[in-house]
Amino acid sequence: MTVYTRRLSDKILLAFNQACDTREFEVAEHLLRALEIALTKQGGKGKSDKRGELGPVVEAYERLETLRGGNGRKVASQRR
Repeated sequence: MTVYTRRLSDKILLAFNQACDTREFEVAEHLLRALEIALTKQGGKGKSDKRGELGPVVEAYERLETLRGGNGRKVASQRR
């Protein structure tokens, strides 16, 4: 059995930052959706996710909005 040393959500955040760095905004947006799903599955009552804060997650949404120039296009969680 493979032992993973990083949470999936952390890996998704890394991929998100790479997508932003290369100006692949559509990919970055999809990665934010994947991040939402991963965090939803990791958190909650009786779960073992020990994430102390969601600062990096909030920063990810802000980064994408800033890079897009705040042109009014909403990212995944803001569309609902």
